Amino acid sequence: MSESGHDQPQNQIDLADAYAVKTPDDNRRLYAQWAQTYNETFINANKYVYPRAVAQLFAKYVSEIAITAVVDIGCGTGAVGSYLANLRPDITIDGYDISPEMLKQASLLARIDGSPVYRNLLEVDLTASLPKQTFDAMTTAGTFTHGHLGPETLVALIDLVRVDGWFVIGINAEHFEARGFASTIKNIVETGVITQPEIHLVNVYEVGSPHYGDCAKVNVFQRKK
Repeated sequence: MSESGHDQPQNQIDLADAYAVKTPDDNRRLYAQWAQTYNETFINANKYVYPRAVAQLFAKYVSEIAITAVVDIGCGTGAVGSYLANLRPDITIDGYDISPEMLKQASLLARIDGSPVYRNLLEVDLTASLPKQTFDAMTTAGTFTHGHLGPETLVALIDLVRVDGWFVIGINAEHFEARGFASTIKNIVETGVITQPEIHLVNVYEVGSPHYGDCAKVNVFQRKK
C-alpha cells in the first residue's frame, strides 16, 4: 500500500511503501501484492544482507547444545531461514509471518538435502494472541523496524522461548533508543528475565546499495526465567 493509500502495480512497490506500514492490515495488503517479486525487487535489488548477518551471528554465538527447534519471527520469504538452515543443518525452523503470500514463498525453499527449510509456517499477527508453542531459540531480522511493532511486542515474544533458550533479535538502529527498545530491554534484564544482551551493529544493506548506511542492532541474549 502506498503512502497515498492507493494500490500500486506490483513492480512499483518499494522500500517507501514498507516504511509506510502502520497497522497489521496495512502489512497484509502490502505483502499480498509484493510476495511473488519480493526477493528480486527488494532483497536482490537493494543488496539486502541483514538476514545473512543475523543468521551468521546466530551460528557464531548460540550454543549448539540442546538447540534443535528455532522460530523465525517475521520470516517473510525465508531469507533468514535459508542462511540458518545451511549454517546449522541439524536444527528445525518454524516461521511466523502475518502474510500468507509471503509464507507461501517461504514454503518453496529447500535445504541442501532437498528437505524444506521450514518445518512449519504459521500465519501469525504478532499484535494478537501468540501460538502456545515453546522453542529453544528465536531469530528475527526486519520485524522491529519502521511500522507498528514496538518493544511491547518483543516482551510478549519472550514466552515463546524456554528458560535457557536463546534470542538473536535485530532492531532498527535508529529506533533502538527512540522507540523505547533500549529502555525496555534494560528493564527486562533488571527483572532477571533475560541476560544482558550482547549487541552487534550490522549493516542492513551492503556497499553499492542505494540504502547503504542503514544499520540494525542485533541483540543476542538468553532467557533466565
